[in-house]
Amino acid sequence: MKLQYKITIFMTLMLIVVVGGVGVLTFKQVENTIENQMENNAMDLAVTIASMDIIKETLATTKDYRVIQDKIESFRHETRFQYIIVMDMEGIKYSYPIEYDLGKKYISGGEERVLKTGEAYVSADRNVLISAIRAFAPIYHEGEQVGAVLVGLLNNTVYEEIGPYIFNFWKTLLVGLIVGVICAAVLSYNIKKTIFGLEPKEIALLLGQRDNIIHSLKNGIMAIDEKGKIILLNKNAKDILGLKDEDVGKNIYDLNLAYTKQLSEVLENGESIYNEEVKINLRKVLLCSHTIMKDHRNEIIGVVSSFQDLSEVKRMAEELTGIKKLTNDLRAQNHEFLNKLHTISGLIQLEEYNKAIDYISDLSDRRHEILGTLTYKIKDAHLAGILLSKYNKASESKIEMIIDPSSNLTVIPDTVTVDEVCSIVGNLIENAIDELVKIENGKLYIKINSDTDGLRIIVKDNGLGIKKEMRDKIFKKGFTTKVGNRGYGLNIVKKIIDEADGIIELNSDKGTSWNVFIPANRRD
Repeated sequence: MKLQYKITIFMTLMLIVVVGGVGVLTFKQVENTIENQMENNAMDLAVTIASMDIIKETLATTKDYRVIQDKIESFRHETRFQYIIVMDMEGIKYSYPIEYDLGKKYISGGEERVLKTGEAYVSADRNVLISAIRAFAPIYHEGEQVGAVLVGLLNNTVYEEIGPYIFNFWKTLLVGLIVGVICAAVLSYNIKKTIFGLEPKEIALLLGQRDNIIHSLKNGIMAIDEKGKIILLNKNAKDILGLKDEDVGKNIYDLNLAYTKQLSEVLENGESIYNEEVKINLRKVLLCSHTIMKDHRNEIIGVVSSFQDLSEVKRMAEELTGIKKLTNDLRAQNHEFLNKLHTISGLIQLEEYNKAIDYISDLSDRRHEILGTLTYKIKDAHLAGILLSKYNKASESKIEMIIDPSSNLTVIPDTVTVDEVCSIVGNLIENAIDELVKIENGKLYIKINSDTDGLRIIVKDNGLGIKKEMRDKIFKKGFTTKVGNRGYGLNIVKKIIDEADGIIELNSDKGTSWNVFIPANRRD
């Protein structure tokens, strides 16, 4: 059976039980209340008649049926009671609705107690013919009981009076039951609609499939609600972040995760972030995307965070792009070598032998100087390699690149990796070369020094500089003045320096000068 029908039937049965039970109990309570009220009324009337002087004196003296009959009948017609019987101590009736029964003994029973003990009471008469409420009261004259009075009211008379009210009562219950059944049907329909018409088995199957899919994803997936509580973690997310199953339900701000700040900003701003690099530690960098979750009212209900470890990706990329970098370096060196050979060849053809010798000597000295600086001052082979590559590219572009002979690099700060230092230097030099190719006599100056305080990097050029209106935007992701999918280099540089608690300063009054300082140890 479908869920919608189950809910409708269940709610209908519950309404029938509840409404029916309440109706029966209420009806019984009303019935008992009415009977008690009528019993009290009958007793009050019986006591009133028993205290009438004409009734007492007639029973005690003359025993005249007609006097009592006329008095009682005139009194009875003014009330709702069907019969009022006055009897003597022998049970002989002195008043009765049917006159030919006068003088006969009362035979319906129930009067023994009032005649023997003189006690007033109420007795129900429920035989096969009638059902009535009867009140008995003794009649005394000068301290001696001379008879009793019986006041009776048939129950069917009471029910005839309250019948319309009972009918309305049951009609109201029936209408309430019908309305309840309709509401149950509407509720079940809305529930079915809310769960997209799916049955419980289908929902369970979808949840199982969802879990299998989420846990099989290579990316880490984590979802939090609007208060920052973790509501979902897949297997890779636990492995990458070092979390456990019991961490589900905890607040992300209590776990001190590296990108908690980003998630906080996403929740506050209500804007998703995509493809942001987050440094977890010195050896691990994550590529994260944080997507806002909203409900049908367009209200933020949480964030889904997807991330992957870039360390492995970068290592694979370095291996794959190593050949390309080597090819570019060889191409640059080949162009530079051919240009110099052409120069030497021209001098020889012009028989300028001394100038050719001087040119070769100058080239040799400059090559020896740059190689000496890179070999003996820059101890890291990765950084030396990228400096040499950029030197060859600058030479090919007719740009004079000077690496300060006093440069030295012996220790990389603990706050950054070698790859990150290469990224900083490479991006700054690449940007400078891109600007210097636009002018003649371009010059590029680089100085790198490391000591116990940290690492200092200076990159200066004599280019056109950076316009003032652009200086506040240059670090924003995607901002560029160049053609193509650019604008990531300076953003990456700024992010690396900020994560290392470093400083980057820009001076662009005459050309462009970058001053970078990265402390040896992270500030507390």
